[in-house]
This record gives sequence, C-alpha cells and structure tokens, in this order.
Amino acid sequence: MGARCAGAPLGMLLSQRGYAVELVDQNPIGTDTVSTHWIRWPGVQQLRAWGLVPALEKTGCPPIASASLDFEGRVVTGGPRAAGTEAVTYAPRRTELDALLVAEARAKGARLRELFAVTGLIVVDGRVAGVRGTGPDGPAGLHARVVVGADGRNSTVARLVEAPVLEDRGVLARSLYGYWTGVAERGVRVVFRGRRGISLWPTNCDLTVVSLVFPPEEAPGPGRSALDEFYMSSLTEVPEVGRVLASADLVSQPRSAAVRNARRHAHGPGWVLAGDAGHHKDPVSAQGISDAFADAAVLADALDAGLSGAVGLDEALAGYAATRDAQRLAAFAYTCEQAELRPFTAEFLDDLARTAADERAAEAFVNSFVGCDAPSDAGWLGESH
Repeated sequence: MGARCAGAPLGMLLSQRGYAVELVDQNPIGTDTVSTHWIRWPGVQQLRAWGLVPALEKTGCPPIASASLDFEGRVVTGGPRAAGTEAVTYAPRRTELDALLVAEARAKGARLRELFAVTGLIVVDGRVAGVRGTGPDGPAGLHARVVVGADGRNSTVARLVEAPVLEDRGVLARSLYGYWTGVAERGVRVVFRGRRGISLWPTNCDLTVVSLVFPPEEAPGPGRSALDEFYMSSLTEVPEVGRVLASADLVSQPRSAAVRNARRHAHGPGWVLAGDAGHHKDPVSAQGISDAFADAAVLADALDAGLSGAVGLDEALAGYAATRDAQRLAAFAYTCEQAELRPFTAEFLDDLARTAADERAAEAFVNSFVGCDAPSDAGWLGESH
C-alpha cells in the first residue's frame, strides 16, 4: 500500500528480483502531497545506486551545489563535497518525483492500482494475507504473502493491524510553504531568526519552494487569509529574505503542515511498515524522503531473504525493524530537539562566527548539513541550544 517514496522504490527492487508486486494507492499517481522536497545526500546516493538521477534531472529539477546557512546573522556558506567531489542534492516537486518512481517500478514489472482505497485486511490463521478494498472496478480482495504499509503517517495498514506506537513526542512545530517564481538564487538558503526558520530551495519549473517553520503557539488565528498574511509577513520582515524575494512572486497558496513526531512498531505476522507509516518526524531536519529510500533498500533485502526461504520471514522482518531503529533513533531525538526551535546560545553563535571564518570548518559544517558527513550526536547544528 502506498506508491510514493517508500512503496514505489520497494516495488521496483522486489520486481527486479522476480517477485510479483502489486502497488495500490488511493490517489492518482503524480498527485501532490505535503513534503519538504529536499533529498539529502544519503538519499541522492541511493538514487544514484538505482540509476535514477538522470531521470530526476530530466524532470527539470535543478541540482543544488551550494548552501548559505544564516543563524542570527552568522552566515556559513560553501559547496558541499563528498570524497573530494561536488555533492549535489535536489529538491524535486513530489508530483515529479513520485511519478518517476512509480514509472520505474512498473518498468521493472510491478503492477499498479490507482484510486484503490483499502478498507480491510485478509487474515488467515492469525497472519495478514492480503487486503480488501474498492477501486474503479469495484470491490476486490488482493492476496499476498506480505502486506507492506508504505501509506504515510496516517497509515491505514498501521491502523488496521493496530501497530503499537513506541514513542510519540507530539507536534513540536508548524510549517508553511509556497512556490515562488523569479528567485535568482540557485543554491539553498536557510535563515534562522528568533524561533523561526526560513528555507529556500530551487525546484522544478524554475520555481523556488520557500518554507517557514515556527512554534505552534505563534500560529495566527483561524481563517485562510490570516495564515497567508502570517506567511508573507514572516518572510518579508527578515531583511535578508525580503531582498531575495523582492523581485519574486508567490504563485501558489501556502500549504500548511503540523507533523507529529512518532514511531510505530514496524512489523507483525504478514505485515510491515515502511517510510512515514512506521516513523515520521518534523520536517525541520528534512530527512523524510531520504529515510523512505533507506527503508525501501533495507526492506527489499529483508523481504528477499524471508520470501526466498534463506531465513524465516518473521525473523527477516524483525531484522529490518532493528536496522530501521538503529538508523533512525538518534536522528529522531535530534529532530525533536531542533523542532522545539529554542533560541541559540551565545556560545553557539560565537562558535559559528569562528566557523564561518575558517574555510575548512565551514566546509565541514555545510557537509554535515547536507548529510555528506556523519553528524555529531547533537546533529548538524552542533550544541545549538
């Protein structure tokens, strides 16, 4: 279930290995969804391993080769590098990225049912053995050795199997983002002022996605116009951002997101969760797409081992879950800390000023930001609070 950043690559990888895969999604392929857009360096590396970067570039998504990181006026800039070469990242529209991933899955042999809403599970002897749902051709039952819930943070599979919630930190921040035309910058710019963060990322169609992150208690009163006014005023009152957007135009109504920071138990008899269905966190750290790709890669290996009989299926799924947690727990804790948007300490800002003046230190900081280097225990912001 789910044919986006976790489900579609997983379908591609399993189909390549000769398994019969059926992707089902309740939306038409290419439908937009709330997203941070950015694919950090680990995610780009995964796309390269799958041979999909050229296809991504053909969608018109521009490469991002530089970063400007501004913390209360202390600015670190640079071009990230990995193994001595330029580390390019991307921030594609989900309409383009998701359609590309599904096309690759289908090219490898995966079947697809669009507009198919799952309403229940098929359970045999205590194990999930498929799903029941309704699509354009009416009700249907789909039988499978494993049902993968890759259907987002409001996962139907997770609800139907009653997947236990292991940790729930709640909503720690809110965000608004819109698409702008006429922004000249081609790199990423991040600006923190007070308890607000602003990010600019070049995306498809010569547009720039401009995101605002802020504490929930600062949210404006009810009504669409209040939200739009809050978004615009929050951007333009920061001079550095206002200058960048002075000759640009907002071409979309800002979209709103408030993401709970939570993770679920990832597997059970005949079922497993991938991507946001099993683990989702605030977009402030922009790791969702890269995490979904990582889940697809690890889960494909686990399912291959379990379905081929190399190991027991339940054992293989337990191994996937353990790997997922090992990859995510530190980043989950770090993201929750950063999503609180507490003011930066004077010590951190002083250290950052020294970093900005040191070319090697600045490169290391930018590399950590894009994910080229392993972050410290405190994350790429370091001891920021």
